[in-house]
Amino acid sequence: MEPCIVMLTDFGTHDPFVGIMKGVITGISPGIQIIDLCHEIPPGDIQQASIALWQSVSYFPQGTIFLVVVDPGVGTHRRPLIIHSGGNIFIGPDNGIFTFILEKSALAWELENSNFQLPDPMRTFHGRDIFAPAAAYAARGIQGFEFGKLISKLVKIPAPRLETAIPGVIFGETLHTDRFGNILTSLGVFKPKNDGVFSFFPWVGEHPPMEINLRMANLHLQNRGKINWALTFEGIPKNQCAFIVGSSGLIEIVSNQGNAARLLGFGPGNTIELHFPMKEVLRRTP
Repeated sequence: MEPCIVMLTDFGTHDPFVGIMKGVITGISPGIQIIDLCHEIPPGDIQQASIALWQSVSYFPQGTIFLVVVDPGVGTHRRPLIIHSGGNIFIGPDNGIFTFILEKSALAWELENSNFQLPDPMRTFHGRDIFAPAAAYAARGIQGFEFGKLISKLVKIPAPRLETAIPGVIFGETLHTDRFGNILTSLGVFKPKNDGVFSFFPWVGEHPPMEINLRMANLHLQNRGKINWALTFEGIPKNQCAFIVGSSGLIEIVSNQGNAARLLGFGPGNTIELHFPMKEVLRRTP
């Protein structure tokens, strides 16, 4: 049984680019299942694409092929890759887009074997000419080493801000805004325990996990005061802002029937601080 191919790009749906890539894939591997994860990543936004990939990978079966094309450096010296990591296959440019899903045991090869590319690849559309064929051939069982030479060091992007050096404060930043105006933040992953208590884990980097009672916490916003935690949207006064733990476990700044990003004038890169009394740090999680 062939694995499915999951596509993540910044191509949008207005132009034929995504459809053309699917045509290439099905021409090589007829009948393959292709899932559109997202094609509305802001153009060239490598960080947002890497976070979207991190949010999504665990919900697909092992053996899935992730075809990721957010490639502002297309046609330059940046390398096209195929990566085996965590039982899955990742195909895309070596520009840091895979930073947050790479396991220590990951193996990567450069896509350089012309037998697994379209003839005469264009410098402006590697998605069609190099990445889509690679995904299709990988689905047919072609192994990583058959595509090209092994790569020992991959490009990585800096982790979003997450600092816990001061007791009772977690420093972070806003990452991006979804279509509802909810603002995702870098403040780590929060997993519910009970009655407002969450286990806090770093989602990237090395920080000690702990348990925090978010009922006693507040989120300080850059030049916008502070807001409190809410369990659900319904618990927030209409058109007011609060912070919740979103579906991916990340802290999100949200509004009930409003657009938090517009209400606050926030975008990516705003400084935020989660404050909580140290007595509410119940214990370090082993």
